[in-house]
Amino acid sequence: MSKPLPKFFVAMCFAGLSLGAAQAVTLDFVTVGDAGNANDATGYGGVGYDYQIGTYEVTLLQYTAFLNAVAQTDTYGLYNSSMGTAATIAGIAQANSPGSFVYSVIGDGSRPVAFVNWFDAARFTNWLHHGQPVGLQMAGTTEDGAYTLGGAISGVAFSKSLGAQYWLPSENEWYKAAYFQPTAAGGDVDGYWQYPMQTNSAPFSDQPPGATPDNTRVGNFSTTTAWRTASTMGMPFILEATR
Repeated sequence: MSKPLPKFFVAMCFAGLSLGAAQAVTLDFVTVGDAGNANDATGYGGVGYDYQIGTYEVTLLQYTAFLNAVAQTDTYGLYNSSMGTAATIAGIAQANSPGSFVYSVIGDGSRPVAFVNWFDAARFTNWLHHGQPVGLQMAGTTEDGAYTLGGAISGVAFSKSLGAQYWLPSENEWYKAAYFQPTAAGGDVDGYWQYPMQTNSAPFSDQPPGATPDNTRVGNFSTTTAWRTASTMGMPFILEATR
């Protein structure tokens, strides 16, 4: 049985620099060790180095700070109008007009941001790479750093730059973080769990009490390539780091 690939999550790599207290966004990471582990039967999961992955998804508060820093004029569409109108996950409001846009969180800012695509996430990593500057979407803010985008909003031929402080993960990095646990440390017999909750049993929802369990979302996952080429997303993303 093949394992579900990760949802539209993006892990952002981090080279070990700490963010200053005066900066708007702080991120928590956990270390993924056991460098040199083998792939599992699917051919994924082998990573030859230790790295760090974000403990949590990027939140509405964090993404709103990003928008307020670089999207007063939203040249490359970092804000999606669905962020403010989608009935079930609305989380960021946009006010004013181009050149003076301001953004505010709707509701609980600790919820994951949604309606971001690969290029939005790459620009977020570039912004973090540069130390969270304030300014237009250009070189030195969103268009270079971890990725040299130069205004690109489509395509797949983007590799992380040498010296990147933050970047998006390979599929192997995400897969390992999600599923790998050495057998000697309590993991499954092949070192990989079937699901990313340290279990081989399909997850289900049984809330509220007495409701019928819902397995309809099990296996509803996508590869990073599909996520990269899609124009709009309703999924959150996670940030990851190497050291």
